Amino acid sequence: MNTIVVIGASGYIGTHLVNEFLRRGEYKIKILSRSRLDIKSPNLKMIYGHIGDRDALNELLEANCTVVNLVYLKNFGEKENLIACENLLEACKVANIKRLIHCSTASVVGRVNVDFVTEDTLCHPVTEYALIKLKIEQTILKKAQDSFDVAILRPTAVFGYNGENLKKLIVSLLKQNKFKNYLKSSLFGRRQMNLVSVDNVVAAIIFLADYKEKIGGEIFNISDDNHSMNNYCDVESVLMKEFAISGYKLPFIPFPKGLLSFLLYLLKKDNANPSRKYSSEKLLQFGFKSPVNFEKSLYDYAIYSKNLYGS
Repeated sequence: MNTIVVIGASGYIGTHLVNEFLRRGEYKIKILSRSRLDIKSPNLKMIYGHIGDRDALNELLEANCTVVNLVYLKNFGEKENLIACENLLEACKVANIKRLIHCSTASVVGRVNVDFVTEDTLCHPVTEYALIKLKIEQTILKKAQDSFDVAILRPTAVFGYNGENLKKLIVSLLKQNKFKNYLKSSLFGRRQMNLVSVDNVVAAIIFLADYKEKIGGEIFNISDDNHSMNNYCDVESVLMKEFAISGYKLPFIPFPKGLLSFLLYLLKKDNANPSRKYSSEKLLQFGFKSPVNFEKSLYDYAIYSKNLYGS
């Protein structure tokens, strides 16, 4: 069995990822956790500790293993995150691992004047989160050279069971004044949501873990932006339908397209372009195939949310 080490297994993507690795039954899984997780399997070994604990990392890592790093210290700043990253990289070198797959975020691209983002798009992040994430990427690519193979994955807005994305929209539809929702829907219109199913993100990580050739520090976007329904209006419509919320009786107000962009800019969002899409073509060219259709995953999420929140 190939050994897969997952750091950040208790997080949203991490939980889905570990469960899928175990479901497939082809891997020996080792995870680093501060607390006991409710996962039982003969193929799973849990090491108690944190990313700054060198002894725990030495026990966790082994020669020729593949490491999946999902950790971001959200309650800390740049210094602490970079120290944690460098600590992990040094431990990976000492252990002589095979490959590090680092899960970053598509938001590192920041404010760029393009509608279609590829991995070659120059990054101009403006938020602290995106700036730190980009510096982590750069540190990994620089310090892992000639030591072990590296792949960096940049998911867009990940959604699915137990996820945070789309929760705010659901709560708004259920509890907020309908006229306010109507105004928001008029303003947002067909703004790109840049959503991606957690199942597709997990599948992409496993694909990179299984990839036979050297990846060599390549960066990959993963998004469901190729689907026409991945916009505010269609996503809202699906949720309203499943929650049996009646549609808006008034015609939508034709707000100028630039108004939303201006408001997003004032709110200091990394992405102030409502038309932006992220390309996953590079990952597809490497041979990846998304296992989940966006429309189906959206309807499945809507049904799951209805059972969770009630109609």
